[in-house]
Amino acid sequence: MAQHAWNITGHYGNTYKLGLFHGETTHHVVVHCNNSVVAIDFSVKESKTYTLFLDQQLCEVSIDHTGGNNFTYDCRINHDVETPLNLQRRQQREQEKRSERIRLFAAGGVLLVIIAFLIS
Repeated sequence: MAQHAWNITGHYGNTYKLGLFHGETTHHVVVHCNNSVVAIDFSVKESKTYTLFLDQQLCEVSIDHTGGNNFTYDCRINHDVETPLNLQRRQQREQEKRSERIRLFAAGGVLLVIIAFLIS
């Protein structure tokens, strides 16, 4: 039986223990979070992804079929999907970029004034 566990720290600092059991012969899957079952699936013999929210972040637990009776397992936070938290992060990044451009513009202006003062 394939068993995997991941410790995920959420956006607000909470720690989550995610686990996955994948039966070798039955291929039944159990996904759990902090010892509570969040998904049960039967006869999973192909690639599949299970999603759940942890602190407003979309977490994806993936099973990838690599051929034969071989599988790989992964767990990650999806920062690309449009969730309220990811939209807020994008807006913050855009504001930071705008602020950086304004600072660069101001620094360039100050530099031009200093150069003009030194030349005259």
